[in-house]
Amino acid sequence: MNTSIKWCILIVAACILSYTLLFNIAYSQAPEYSLQEIKPGVYLVSAGGSNSMFLVTQEGVVVVDAPPSIGDKIFAAVSNVTDMPITHLIYSHAHKDHIGSANLFENVTIIAHNETAKILNERNDTNRPVPDMNFTKEINLPIGNQVLQLIYPGPYHQQGNIFVYLPEHKVLMAVDNVVPGGLLWKHLGVTPDVPALIKSIDQITSMDFDVFVGGHGQPGTKQDILVQQEYVNDLRKNAVEALNEINRTEVIQGINGSSATTEAYFNALTQSCADKIDAKWQGKLEGVGVWTDEHCERMIISERVD
Repeated sequence: MNTSIKWCILIVAACILSYTLLFNIAYSQAPEYSLQEIKPGVYLVSAGGSNSMFLVTQEGVVVVDAPPSIGDKIFAAVSNVTDMPITHLIYSHAHKDHIGSANLFENVTIIAHNETAKILNERNDTNRPVPDMNFTKEINLPIGNQVLQLIYPGPYHQQGNIFVYLPEHKVLMAVDNVVPGGLLWKHLGVTPDVPALIKSIDQITSMDFDVFVGGHGQPGTKQDILVQQEYVNDLRKNAVEALNEINRTEVIQGINGSSATTEAYFNALTQSCADKIDAKWQGKLEGVGVWTDEHCERMIISERVD
């Protein structure tokens, strides 16, 4: 092998090594979360499909939720924008996928609805400390130069789930309520109370905000929530129509057994509702055609019993 070829090989090898080292350094230093300032002093932290929000005040930093997927990344995110200490942690509700890293917060005041406090007392989970302060319906929380409104709209997702509203910034955080651009999760976000869910969406649309933050996904606008309201109203209308139009006797003809006949009837009701929803909403919201059946079935059950 002549000298020029050897030098070419050495140069190429050096370039590959340098590129690999630079890539590894850059990758290792890349944050494992995203940080977005949605309003002056109001930040959204996202990782692993979950969101946390924090507000910087003159007294300190107020954090809403501590999902395990974010964990201690929240501290790095806060330190990126301020030297102020974290003084308060607000629980949106008791589910561990949103507050399962709360144990990492030290010397903070934890605030939640009293129903959330009751649940956490029963769970006895060291990763989800019981709140230091709780409330029943609504509370105005003055911290530094800011006022947060914590509002209980009813159990749209779990007993004790709250809205966190920043009136000065016109920011509303409602965790596990609706998803801008997409559908509620399975079975209407596994709501225990469909009427409470519908009422909560109506309440959101009556509030004065221009940035909506959910527990998952990207932030949205008031228009995004109006679309969600239209979808849920359509869902309810089609569920009622299915109950009025589907003839149970015809559907269960030739089927034996109470469980089998009930399943056949509900399958027919669900199919009727889902066909109409899919025809109108396919391509407009992510998840249509995936969770439509579950949404329809949950709404139909609610219309029968609620």
